[in-house]
Order: sequence, then C-alpha cells, then structure tokens
Amino acid sequence: MIFFQRYFFTILFITIVQNLVFSQGYVGVKEVDAKTKKFYDEGQKSAMAQAFGKAKSSYRKALEITPNFQDAMIELAGIYFSQKNEDSCVYFLNAIKDINPKPSARVYYTLATLYYNRGDYELAQVELQKYLGTDIKSAKSAEDAKLKLANCVFAIEAKKKPRLFSPIRLSDSINTYRPEYLPSISADEELLVFSRMIDRQEDLYYSQWNKDHWSRAQPLEGVNTEKYNEAGHCVSADGKTIVFTGCNMPGGLGSCDLYISYFKNGRWTQPANLDSPINTPGWESQPSLSADGNVLYFSSERPGGYGLRDIWHTEKSASGRWSTPKNIGAPINTTRNDSSPFIHADNQTLYFMSDGLPGMGGTDLFFSKRIDTEHWDVPINLGYPINTIGNEGALVVNIDGDKAYYTSTGAKSLQDKDGLENTDIYSFELDKEIRPQSVSFFKALVLDATSSKPIVSGVKITDIQKNLSFYNGNTSDDGTALVIMPKGDQYGIQISAQGYIFISESVKIPDSANVKMPYISTYKMEKIGNSIGKTFPMRNIFFESGSDQLSSASNAELGSIFLMMKENPDIVVQIDGHTDNVGGEKDNLLLSQNRAKSVMNELIKRGIPAKKIQYKGFGESKPLTDNATENGRQVNRRTEFTIISL
Repeated sequence: MIFFQRYFFTILFITIVQNLVFSQGYVGVKEVDAKTKKFYDEGQKSAMAQAFGKAKSSYRKALEITPNFQDAMIELAGIYFSQKNEDSCVYFLNAIKDINPKPSARVYYTLATLYYNRGDYELAQVELQKYLGTDIKSAKSAEDAKLKLANCVFAIEAKKKPRLFSPIRLSDSINTYRPEYLPSISADEELLVFSRMIDRQEDLYYSQWNKDHWSRAQPLEGVNTEKYNEAGHCVSADGKTIVFTGCNMPGGLGSCDLYISYFKNGRWTQPANLDSPINTPGWESQPSLSADGNVLYFSSERPGGYGLRDIWHTEKSASGRWSTPKNIGAPINTTRNDSSPFIHADNQTLYFMSDGLPGMGGTDLFFSKRIDTEHWDVPINLGYPINTIGNEGALVVNIDGDKAYYTSTGAKSLQDKDGLENTDIYSFELDKEIRPQSVSFFKALVLDATSSKPIVSGVKITDIQKNLSFYNGNTSDDGTALVIMPKGDQYGIQISAQGYIFISESVKIPDSANVKMPYISTYKMEKIGNSIGKTFPMRNIFFESGSDQLSSASNAELGSIFLMMKENPDIVVQIDGHTDNVGGEKDNLLLSQNRAKSVMNELIKRGIPAKKIQYKGFGESKPLTDNATENGRQVNRRTEFTIISL
C-alpha cells in the first residue's frame, strides 16, 4: 500500500508540475513565500549535513507549494546527479528548462552529459549545441563539449552502419572469475600471453594452442614477481621476446617502466629495464614490437608530447641499442589520451586507443595506415558496436588480419573478493574494411640429421623478385626461427651452420587470404664429415632465360656456398647442372654444362681455389619428376653440388 501511495503521489506531482510550469514561468529563492522558503532552508541544512533523504523531502515540499521554484529543482537535480540517479536528475533538469527559457549553461551541460553517458546521442547533441551557444565561462568544459558533440555526430552515423561483430569468449583454460585482460599473441597464434589480477596483484600468464584447444594458463615464471605488478606487455612475432610494464620496481626510473626478457634454454631470462632513453621519471607502458623486433611502439606521459598520453616509437640499431624515442605525431596523437598501440605484422597498420578523436564516447579503438617512414594517415574509428559509449580495451590482430583478440566485461555477478569487475578475453572476426594487409610467415626447425638435436644456425632470406636482402638472423637455441613475410613474393632461404652443409630453399608465398600456414618446415642438416658423395640442391641459383648468365638474384646462394667452402678449406665440390627436356638433347647438355661452369667461375672469382671446385652438366638425363607439366619442368631445371672429397 505504501508503494502505491508513493507512486500515486509521484505521478500527481509530475502532472501538477507539467500543468503549471508553462503558465507561471519560474521563481527564485527571493520571490517565494515564507512557507516555501522555510522548506527550502531546511533542505539546504540537511544537504550540508549529508542527510540527503531529508533534503530531498524538504525540497519536494517546497515544490508542492511553489511548483515553478527553480532553485529547489536545481538542488534536487544536483542531489540526484551525485547519487547517480540519472532519470530523476534528467527529469528536474528538463523541468528547469520548461519554466526558464534561458537557464544556466550548467543545466544544458549536465543534461547533455547525462544523455551522452547513456548513449542518447541525438538528445545529447541538442543540449550540447545549446550549451555551446551560451556565454560559456569554462574553457575546459567548452573543449569537452565540442569533443562530445563531435562524438555524437559520429555515433549517430556509426549506429546506422554497424560493423560485423560477433565476439567469442575464449575457453575457461584462459578466462576465470578473476579479471583477465591485455592479450598478445605470437605470429603463429600458438602462444597467448595475457594479464590476470589476483588479490590486487597483476601477473603475466601464458597459454599454448594444442591442435584444437588452449592449454590451461600458467604464470610466466621468471618474469612475474611476488611484490610488484607486471602487465601491459607484448610478445614478439616468434614468441621468444616479451616487453612488459613494471611499476614501482626497485631501480626503476619512473612510476612505470618498460622491461624486456628473452626465452632462452627453456626459460625466460631475468627481466632487464630498457632504461634511458626509453624510460623516464614519468610513465611508460603498453609496448608493441614490430614483426622484425627492430621498432618498439609504446605509450608515455613524458614531456614534449601533444597531450596527456602520447604514442612514441624507438628503433634498434644493428648493435642492439635503442634510439631516442620519437613522438609518432599527429594525426594519431591528440591533446588528450592516445595509448595502447599495436603495430600489425604488415608494418603498415597501427591500432590504438584514444579519447581525443571523434568516436562513440569514452576511449575508442582506431587504426591508421602508414604513409611513409615518418607519417601516418588520418585515423579511422573501428566503428559500432566494436566501440561503445564506454571505454574499449586494447586489441591485437593476427597476421592474416581477419581475427582480433581483445578484453571485454564478463558476467558482472562474477567478481573477485575485492569486488573488481570481471573481464575476459574474447576474439572476433574483423570487418574487412578495418583489416590490415594480410601477411604470412616462414617457420623453420633446424636439427642435426643424425642426432635430431636443435642447431643454432644462420638464416638468410632474400626477396627474389626485388633482389633485396629481406632477413639476416639466427635460429633460437631450440633451433627455431620465425620470419614474417608479405604475401605474393618468392623468397630464397639459406640456412647455414659451421661444420654443416648449408640448406637451400625457395619459398613462394601465395597472395591469397585463404592461405593460413604457407611454409612451416623441419630441416635436418648434414655434417660435412658425413657428406662425401652426397648431392645437395641449390634452389636459389638463377639464370637469365635460355642463357648461362647468372642472375644477380643468385648472390645470396653463392655467398652461402662460398662461406661453407671458405670455412672448410679441404672440401672439394662439383657443381652439377640439369635441364628439362624442352629443346634438343645436345643443346640441353651444353646449356647445363655452361650453367654449372658459370657457377664455378663465380666462386673462383670470389676466392675459392680452382683446384677445390669442378663442374659437370647432365642435361635432361636425370629428371627428378615428369617433364609433362611446367611445374615438373621447373623442378628438373636445377643446379646442385656434390661433395667430392674432404
């Protein structure tokens, strides 16, 4: 009965106000009668004593007597605003507008903020325009209103054209009732690293993909500490390097610094502070490594930026030293917060968070395309419903460019003992219009042919079509190497290790979005001492069409066999030439001899003694496969070398 009495009173009160406010105008505290003033003063006294229930009751009694009493409405709106009772606050702010054609600018601003915060963009837009049309006293509020207005204009249009968005929660092996957030992935999507908070302690966890499921997440031993927080991180493309944020750690330069650790001999190394000039006495966090590991993007509050938090980048020299960070500049950085950069493996697309660019409200996700080495294109909002009125978390995108991983709020009923809102890690298919360039990778495992133990070897990759060195590095101590490659090109690969016959490989990365795993291979290297009489392919020796003239694209391969022979001066090799069956048999024999001789002469020119090398042509006599197809003929047109003696 009490509920219905209160409900009836509320409806009656609203009806009375609605019927009276238009005809009576408004009155202030100086115009009301003594009885109304008495209730108003009692409300003021109760509000000062933090007795807001009594205060609201007194103000309502004042309005029962004088329904167009603006000051009582203002006080009630203020109390409801502080109590986060948005509906009641909105009602009284609109009631003020009904009785006062020119209310305080604060009324428009507060009403606009309430509409904006709950995503009523059309209503917020009207109030913001009215607010900006008043005699505004606060420059800060005016700036905020202009940004909110731009957001409203964007959001209204964005909701008309929603993006493809169907997030899928990752399994319970990763997500728990505790907060999980900030995922990062290796290029092959076999390693997932993320942050988890337990008892206010942030640590890094990892999970590995096992054919069809994620393994149960484990703490990142060697990186996590008992006393300090580790979060805001990224893993390298090969999953062997991690850069993370550590806050208030001993020896740190500022509140939060960036640290680096490497996976060696089956464990993570002791993290090292990246030190000056990357870290400062300020705040550095949210790192992202380029696919080749040579450029580090991060967010910082250091002086010299555009706003509160900016995105910076630093480059690693051949000696391993990081350069003085540079601000990535406009139009990415704004006067507000720009953070959580993620540079995609295409090295052309940067995803990031910002609350300084037009969006849905709060912090939105954006991406920008590289124009050149120093400039970026105008950022594009990822759109609705990926972005919402709230604060969106950072995301990472797989190398194919079709899947993103990000953090989202889970079931609010599941909270840890500290009452922290649960967050989980999700993945979703990325709308085609906001995808990066699809790239691929070459992944190698190099083993000893006899013992099957991993070999630390050199890996050189050449872009055959562009005749440019693409990569020059080493396998890890577990014998693995992973290199990101753009699609649509052909690459020459040389794998070498002292005391072993070098391995030659040619890889064509198809230019197709459907190719997910273009080249993953295990290589078994033969020791030179076990190789007498054995023949090995040279898959990256190229000749001009129908000629015995070596193409410059052969230089990397020639360099590998030269180095092998230089390091093993007793070795004697024979260069073998082969052709397909197109043309006359005698012509093919002569062509194969001349091509083998060209290789021999080039190695002699580079410094190999003539007595250590010979040549022989076999023409079309030793095909590896049928010559009936172009692919078969291409296989049969080849150059090899045979170990004659040691």
